[in-house]
Amino acid sequence: MTLKEVSAGRNNNLDMIRFFAALLVILCHAYPISMGEEHMDLLGRITGGQIHFGNLAVCIFFLYGGFLIAKSAERLQTAGAYFKARILRLFPCLIVVTLVLALVAGPCLTTFSPGEYFSQIGTWKYLLNSVMILIHDLPGVFEGNIYGQTVNGPLWTLPIEFLCYVMCFLVWKMGLMNKKWMKWTALAFSAGYIGMKLMLGSGSLLASALRPAGLFYAGMLYYVYREHIKLRWQAALLCFLALLFFTWRGWLEAVIFVFLPYLLLYIGYGTSRKFSNFSKYGEVSYGIYLCGWPIQQVLCMQFGGRMNPLANFFLALPIAIFCGFLLNKLVEVPIAHMDKRRVLVRSKQQDIQED
Repeated sequence: MTLKEVSAGRNNNLDMIRFFAALLVILCHAYPISMGEEHMDLLGRITGGQIHFGNLAVCIFFLYGGFLIAKSAERLQTAGAYFKARILRLFPCLIVVTLVLALVAGPCLTTFSPGEYFSQIGTWKYLLNSVMILIHDLPGVFEGNIYGQTVNGPLWTLPIEFLCYVMCFLVWKMGLMNKKWMKWTALAFSAGYIGMKLMLGSGSLLASALRPAGLFYAGMLYYVYREHIKLRWQAALLCFLALLFFTWRGWLEAVIFVFLPYLLLYIGYGTSRKFSNFSKYGEVSYGIYLCGWPIQQVLCMQFGGRMNPLANFFLALPIAIFCGFLLNKLVEVPIAHMDKRRVLVRSKQQDIQED
């Protein structure tokens, strides 16, 4: 069976995988939030820092994102329709979470009085997070925590994700997203990736953005050549074993784009049994991603600024899932329904005008 055949409909494991990836983000963050920035989760310690659970989760989100967003660009075609869909996916929940943290949670958690808190310019600057201008601190919030005052660390991936959306649309708009030209863009992207990696080194935030961007582009490549890619469990197993071997040798960075995309796409689309109804009560992974870190910081604050990381993880887990469920039901679903109604009204108006 080819990737094109199995990815045509909605029968896949993607919602389930993204849900567990969001939980991995919380597990990963539990260690630095609870014990200090230098502490890593089990996967990070085993691999000598080559990858940790949070980075693996981000790779999962970006790989599937590249595959699905390439499909969206091909289907929607116009910039207006494409970016409207992307904006409605990313921004409403981000805006709600940012407002709640700055205007509701912040006054309850800060060491300042309410009057002092709202008179601080930092309180209002934090609202810039709602448009992906990253401001990490709120005045007087989490001052005693061992990790520091960072209110919502995972937001750094969202501007990278949106830039990947822009890149994907430009590639499609220039007519490069086809089997004839995409291989040449892959060469250009690889050269740019290696050049940026050598220039930035490994310590900067920009350097940490390269791997997810590379996985996003790999997802685009797999979408373009999907009718030529056969998903077999034997090949997926070989990819998994290759990842284990090269990680053991310390060469994960050199091979991650070769073996991880095929493995993830097999798990997402190629298994004989699929959990396509996993999110029938709501897709909560994005909400979990947005809410997990501040919940973990609040828990750590309640334990005096530091705590056992596993306790932090298991206490934060149900709260983050519940918050993700609320965001889905109160924000994502209503906005999706509103957008569908607008499309129907516009379609009816066009039909009346044509008559």
